[in-house]
Amino acid sequence: MTHRLGRTKLWVTLGLSLLILVSTLPGHALAQEADPVKEEALLPFRYVRIWDKPVSVYATPGDPANQTPVDTLLPPDSWVSIDEEVEQDDQLWYRIDDQEYVLASDVLSSPPSLFQGSQIEEQPQHPIGYVIAPELNVRPTAGATNAPVASLHRYDTVDILETVKVDDSLWYKIDEDRYVHGSYVRVIYPVTRPAEVSAEDRWVAVDLAQQVMSAYEGDRMVYATLVSTGRPPFFTPKGLNRVWIKLQTGAMEGGEVEKGDYYYLQDVPWIMYFNKDVGLHGAFWHDRFGYPSSHGCVNLSPKDAQWMFNWTTPQLPFPDTRYVYASRNNPGTWVYVYASSD
Repeated sequence: MTHRLGRTKLWVTLGLSLLILVSTLPGHALAQEADPVKEEALLPFRYVRIWDKPVSVYATPGDPANQTPVDTLLPPDSWVSIDEEVEQDDQLWYRIDDQEYVLASDVLSSPPSLFQGSQIEEQPQHPIGYVIAPELNVRPTAGATNAPVASLHRYDTVDILETVKVDDSLWYKIDEDRYVHGSYVRVIYPVTRPAEVSAEDRWVAVDLAQQVMSAYEGDRMVYATLVSTGRPPFFTPKGLNRVWIKLQTGAMEGGEVEKGDYYYLQDVPWIMYFNKDVGLHGAFWHDRFGYPSSHGCVNLSPKDAQWMFNWTTPQLPFPDTRYVYASRNNPGTWVYVYASSD
C-alpha cells in the first residue's frame, strides 16, 4: 500500500514492508442522535468516484480535444476529492489537485454514510447489539415459527439479554417476549483489558468476528460502533499495538489492475495507523459497516472516524497540524484486534 499526505500529493515513505433509528427498549444505556448532516459538514472534502470507465486528468479546464491528459484514473475503486468547481466552455470541471482537473460528467457523486455509533453514558449491563439487516423481524419466542410482532431496521441498537439456540441458529432475547435472529445482529461483548494496558490508559478493541469496535478508558467503555475490517484475502492482523502516527488526511493506493483489486483513494480522512500500514480511518466510499469490506484497515463511518481521531493519541499540537508521530511524551492509544469467536 502506498500513502500520500495532504493536498500536494507529497509521497511519504513510511518504512513499511506492506505496501438511525435507535432502540428505545427499557434499560438501554446508549446515547445516539439521528441528525441529518450535510456532506459538506460531514467530511473535509466532497468526493467523487471513477466508476465505469477510465477518467482522464487534465492540467487545465477546457476542451479535452485540445489537451493531452496528464494522468488517468482507473475504475471501479478510485475516488478523488474536489478542491474547486470550475465552469469552462459550458462544461463543469472539478479541480482535484494543483493543475489537475476532471470533467464532472466523467465521475459519479455518491453521499457518504451518516451512520454513527454511540457514546456510552452508563456502563452497559448487557452486550450491545447492532442490527445489520435492512429490516429484522422481532418474534415473541426464539425461532421462526411464530409471526413477527415488530421489526427493527439497519443500525438500530438493542440490548442482548440472553442467547438461545434453536436448531442450528442463535436467537437473541432483546426484551420480554421479544427475540431476533442472531445472524442479523452484531454484538459488542465486554472486553478484558490486556495486561499491557494500564488502568489509566485509553485503548480500542476491534472484534473481527463481530465487526465491531469499542473504546475504553481503563475498564470503562466510552464508545461503541460497527466497523468494516479486511475482507478475504486482506485480513486485518490480530494483536495489540499502539497508534504510531495520525494524519488528518492521506491518499491510499494499492492492489493490482490485472487482479481487479486496484484502488486509489484521495484524501482519506482521520487516519490512525497502529500496525505498520494498518490503521483506523474514515471510509466515505461505502456504507457496509458490520461487514468485512476493506483491504486490511479498519474502516469507520465518517462520524465515528472523526470522533476517534479527536479521542485517540498522539494529540495533534495544533488543530491545523496535518500529522503527528507518537513519541515518549505523546504516546499513541492502544489498539487491540482480536476475534471473539476464538
